[in-house]
Order: sequence, then C-alpha cells, then structure tokens
Amino acid sequence: MKNINQYNFDIIHVATHLRDTLEYVLPRDHDARIYEQRKQVLTKGLEPETPLGKFLEANKDKFEETISKYKELLDEVYGDDSTILVKTAEGKIRVDHSQHLKIYEYVNAIMEPLRDIIYFHVNLARRQNENEPIIEDLMKVDDSYYRVFSFLLIMQDFQKSFFEFQKVMRESNGQPTPQSNYIVQNELQVMANILRNIRSHNHCTDNKTLDTLDECLKVVEMSEGKRDRRDDKPFPELFKEALEQTDAFLKELAPKWQELFNRALQEMLADIRNSSNNKPVGA
Repeated sequence: MKNINQYNFDIIHVATHLRDTLEYVLPRDHDARIYEQRKQVLTKGLEPETPLGKFLEANKDKFEETISKYKELLDEVYGDDSTILVKTAEGKIRVDHSQHLKIYEYVNAIMEPLRDIIYFHVNLARRQNENEPIIEDLMKVDDSYYRVFSFLLIMQDFQKSFFEFQKVMRESNGQPTPQSNYIVQNELQVMANILRNIRSHNHCTDNKTLDTLDECLKVVEMSEGKRDRRDDKPFPELFKEALEQTDAFLKELAPKWQELFNRALQEMLADIRNSSNNKPVGA
C-alpha cells in the first residue's frame, strides 16, 4: 500500500471509531474495554504527529470549528467527567439515553469534515496515479455504511419523539402546548436537520443507498406535513417499513465493510513489516 493510502487508511481508522460512537445509543451492554480503545484512537487522532492531526494542524484556519467540536466530543462524551457515558465498577459503560441527540450532533458535525479530508486524499492519490482499489472500494462501502447506520438509529429516536408529540397533541385536543413545542423544536427539528445533512453530504451514487435514505426522509416529510402519506397508511406502518428497509440494507453492508476494512488493514500491516525488514542493519 502506497504511503498516501496508508496515510488515508489511518484517517479512515479514526473515522471508524467516531462512527462506532453511535453504538452507545443502542439499548445493550457496552464494554469499558472497547470504550477505552475508542477513546484512545480518537484522542490520538488529534495529536499533531498523526496523519489526521497533522492535516488539521496544517489547515487549522479552515478546520477551526471541526477541531473545536472534536475536542468537545473528547471532553463531553469520552471525558472523565462525562454525564453521557459513565464507567461502572463492573467494567461496563452506563449511557444516559436522554442525551442521544448530543451523540448524534457531535458525530455528524465531525464526521462530514473528516470524510471530506479522506476524499481529498483519495482524489489526490488518483491525480498522482497512486490510487489503489482496496481504499477506493472501502471508502465506497464505508460512506454508505455510515449514512445508513446513522439513519437507522436517528429514525428510531425520531419515531419515539414523533409518537410522543402525537400523544401530547391528542391530550390537548390538537392545540399546541409548551411540551409539544419543545418536542418539535428541540427534538424533531434537530433530528430532521441531522438526517438531511447526512443525506446531502453523501458521496454515494448507488441507488440502493440513496433510495434507502430517501424513503426515510419521505416519512420525515410526512410527519412534518410536507408530504401526503402514501396510500393514507398510518404512521406506525410507515415508520416500520422505512426502518425495516434500512435495517435489512445495513445487514448487507456490515459484512462487506468488515471484509474490506480487514483486507486494507492486513495489506497495510504487511507493507509496514516488509519496510521494517528491508531496513539496513543499524538503521
């Protein structure tokens, strides 16, 4: 693997741990050892001697906001005083599930600039005729995987907030209340904006990814009153169909991504070993 692709893979590795931060919204046990690994990779990713850290330092005027958000993520999500993720004595991570939105906002705010940096180096490798299929293939699947995974998680929370909004409105006989306004302004609108941002910044061109994202956004538009419900279906059915489609596609993408990532990793490690073995004695 050529140097520029090794450089890019290192940034992809950081982005992978950023994406996997989204897993903390899932209602399951979370191991403190995996948490520490993610924290270590993300912390090191900002250090100036690493590929990402070096790039951000060289372009800090352009990426000042990204660097600031990155540091906030390390502090608010992975910091010792975090209220979002807390290590327990049993070696688990306790998640404050009322703060999912903070996780979504941080990950998306940092991920899009990171992906722009990755694609900058992909395009640079192409111009220098140093592009390699393994990195290009990985990035194609990786971009789709991140966006579909994000949509699945955010849509699940969007559905919960929307049904709570409907309940509040029924109880108030259709009249807006402070509670219903809060749900719209601080939950539904925020999640809808994140979903649209993820869709608008995609690098995918395959129909399956784009159709999956668009089907979810159609349901969001229906909930906002911007689109008629198809066949006048009830909202539970509309959400169910969109989530099932998204989940099914994610299950296709996950093993493809894992295979490509492992291949790229093994290729890079082999190149590092070969480079080390070919060094003159005493070098």
